[in-house]
Amino acid sequence: MTGIFGNITAKSSYKWLVYFSVGMAAFVTVSDQTGTTLALPRIGHEFGADIPTVQWLYLVYTLIISALLLPMGKLSDTLGRRRIYILGLTVFSAGAVMAHFGQELHFLLVAKAIQGIGAAMIQANGLALMVEAFPDRQRASAIGLYMAAIGTGAVMGPVIGGLMIDAWGWRSMYLGIAVIGVMEILLSVYVIRDRARSTNQNRESRGIRSFDWIGAALSAGGLSLLLLSLTYSYRLGWTNQLVLTGLSMSLLLLVGFVVRELRCEDPMIDLTLFKIPVFSIGIVARFLAFMSGSPAYFLMPFYLVQILGITESKAALFLVPSAVMMAVASPLSGKLSDKWGTKWLAVIGLLCWTLGVTTFTRLEVSSSPILVSVGMILLGAGNGIFGAPNTTAVMGVAGQHRYGVVSALVNMVRTSGNLSGIAIGTTMVVLTMTSMGFDPDLSGLMSSDVANTFPQERMELMGSFVEGIKRAFTLGACLVGFAAVITIFRPNLSVES
Repeated sequence: MTGIFGNITAKSSYKWLVYFSVGMAAFVTVSDQTGTTLALPRIGHEFGADIPTVQWLYLVYTLIISALLLPMGKLSDTLGRRRIYILGLTVFSAGAVMAHFGQELHFLLVAKAIQGIGAAMIQANGLALMVEAFPDRQRASAIGLYMAAIGTGAVMGPVIGGLMIDAWGWRSMYLGIAVIGVMEILLSVYVIRDRARSTNQNRESRGIRSFDWIGAALSAGGLSLLLLSLTYSYRLGWTNQLVLTGLSMSLLLLVGFVVRELRCEDPMIDLTLFKIPVFSIGIVARFLAFMSGSPAYFLMPFYLVQILGITESKAALFLVPSAVMMAVASPLSGKLSDKWGTKWLAVIGLLCWTLGVTTFTRLEVSSSPILVSVGMILLGAGNGIFGAPNTTAVMGVAGQHRYGVVSALVNMVRTSGNLSGIAIGTTMVVLTMTSMGFDPDLSGLMSSDVANTFPQERMELMGSFVEGIKRAFTLGACLVGFAAVITIFRPNLSVES
């Protein structure tokens, strides 16, 4: 590698250039996902589509990422991380350009699907590239920095996206993403090396022919159907025929995937890894934690705006502290994990996460928004403290030759946990409101006519919603508390071990 970037990559600053590239890509792909939710009303108005229709722009992006993470991770282990990562940046940026210029809703849907394919390639490789760029003794620090980028993108996406949408319209958000994407491509081409390829020549020579296409299809189809069924369960009801059919088919496909992987000579993921307590407990704890915390990012905006009557811009200020705490806690926790091991910091993070979720069970119709901020701060701190040591332990026992697929698995667990948590949390709110005799619709609460004409009914409706979120977070606190308990019983691995 020649030129100024070639000289840089030969120096110790290489790891920080990789972090800048990979961290920014993680931030952009996640913030695109969360920022799109704010653009949906404007997009629906422009194209004359209702909210259930435009929500497919968010769903198709999220589902494709979740479905393709494992296959893309396996491909990167086989063909090289750099190759798949840069291709992902190119595909993602092309999708953003298409979204910016899209003049029809179906064209915009295709653009988001293309973005999802690119984002899956990026997220499946980002963590692995980070771990390879940093020395082994700094592995947890590298993971902490990466987790900080993801967490910050998840919370700051709606904030930055909202500002851009208000100032220049929803198309500006995708133009900004495309510009950053092109810059990322140029940086990555000159900076990123693929260290794994030199140790994986035999596997690469087999290339596409050795890839487990059947396993990829079974996992992608099963996971997509499962997450889609969970997403629509609270809208259509758990007893709806479409929901039950989707859940049944997803179960069959996922069972088929497990059988296939156990029999395949070169499986997409080595399921024997789950026999290792550190690996299996780490994955389960991560899933439960994200399932318990994700309803906060979905339900708290409704609580702040519809129940407390705060404007959208002010409501964002009470949610941002979560991102700040995660950005601070993740790299700090990673650095401490490099010295002290991975178990007890992960436990502390989960306990902090539990306190954050428990805080939301104390909400009332007239609570101060400061209480929401306290819960979000604890949630962000817990996420940051837990993420780096837990992921370090999981990747450490997997081995470098599996970094790609395990990196993908870690990200897939996050997205699946988030979607599952939102679906289950929202279902509990809907069931609670329905059982108390109310239609789960808060759209008219801010109307002055409703407030003046039906003050008692309005208070009871708000009370039913608050009771629903309290029940949802009570379940969430139990789930993440259980994750803390099982983590206590796993070995305390250091980076050296």
